[in-house]
Amino acid sequence: MESDHTLTPSGISSIPPEIIVIILRHLANRQNRILGRSYDDLIRATLLNSYVRQVALATPSLWNRIEIADNPTSFELAKACLDRSGTQKLDIAIRIAIRVGPKLPGVFALVKDVAGRTRELRLQIGLSTPAQWMRLNDFLDTLELPALEYLSLNFWDPKEPGSSTRLIPLPKGAATLRSMSLVHLRPVPPSPAMRQLQHISLSWPVLENWQLEHLWEILAQTEGLETLELVGKGTTDVVRSELPPRNHEERASVTPRLRRLTLGGLDSGLMAHLLLSLDAPNLVEVSLLILGFKDTWSARYPWIDVTAIHPMSSVSTLDISFSPRIGRYIFIGAPLPKFLRNIFPNIEHLSLPRYAAGTLLPFWADMWENGNALPHASCWPLLRRLTASGSDEGRDRKCVNNLRICGNFLAMRARRSLPALE
Repeated sequence: MESDHTLTPSGISSIPPEIIVIILRHLANRQNRILGRSYDDLIRATLLNSYVRQVALATPSLWNRIEIADNPTSFELAKACLDRSGTQKLDIAIRIAIRVGPKLPGVFALVKDVAGRTRELRLQIGLSTPAQWMRLNDFLDTLELPALEYLSLNFWDPKEPGSSTRLIPLPKGAATLRSMSLVHLRPVPPSPAMRQLQHISLSWPVLENWQLEHLWEILAQTEGLETLELVGKGTTDVVRSELPPRNHEERASVTPRLRRLTLGGLDSGLMAHLLLSLDAPNLVEVSLLILGFKDTWSARYPWIDVTAIHPMSSVSTLDISFSPRIGRYIFIGAPLPKFLRNIFPNIEHLSLPRYAAGTLLPFWADMWENGNALPHASCWPLLRRLTASGSDEGRDRKCVNNLRICGNFLAMRARRSLPALE
């Protein structure tokens, strides 16, 4: 006789509530959900029987994520979650872009009502009139979030997408704020909320609007910054004659605790200028997403004098990628690998996309082979690990060729009697 393993309602009721909570929490914490739909699986589970529903409603920590989207039902669900969350700290995520004006008062009132127990706040709002922007500024200027740990703000004008960087006030009283992400925004200085930040992510619009003075102004307000992410939306790679390098004996911004730096979407001149201007004595990891346009890092940047670079000697891990991917119309000249070798002299772990290995590795191999190219010493003598990841889009010949270049690179390194890679 075949055994029946079907779990009956009475069988579910025999499961300890602690186990039920673990299962329900897994359903509530599933990632990659559309905003406003994170509770779908949890709600379906509560419809199994009254016992599961009672356990769920008696567990406030299952309902501490408040999500509001343009879907009208998300407002009703948000109110229900607030009632069920008890005194739990809240993670609030709001994104509205349709008929924003009538929704703003309710959204702002909800955030203020639970400000005392808000742990995470993510606001994405499209504002199309000066009155709406004024109402937003008044809301932020009077908002106090004493329990806030993470803040993400993204406000934009649908009629002018990505056209400018706007000044906004940051919430007051956020003594526990540790992480902040701003898109197309910069805080009104001075901002006490930034003093204890450990992580900052800034995504600013087209490169012509980047002002490094704004960045230095932001970094000057942080004392314990450990991670910095800067993302631009570069569409061209042009000479930045208005961005001359500073005195190489001086650095524009001092970040003594910075350990991880990510730069992406910046044209080559701006990226080099930023690296030359940053004083980060404890920086360990650097990730660069380099714009791979046809004349990227060409000789048109004579002011990037590799002999005058003040090296960032503490950096041991370098991750390089390109956007768009290097292809037949993309050319990476010698200035880029020379610049990277000189500004990061003590790399131990180098990570490259496989399609870029065939472009960059020969330059560094030539530095080892040609004494005139690098007269002082070998290239990256501390290198212990080389990672070439990703694919070559199914082109077997290109993949094999790039792997062969990696092999030649390692053979060249071995001839210089350097330690073997792990």
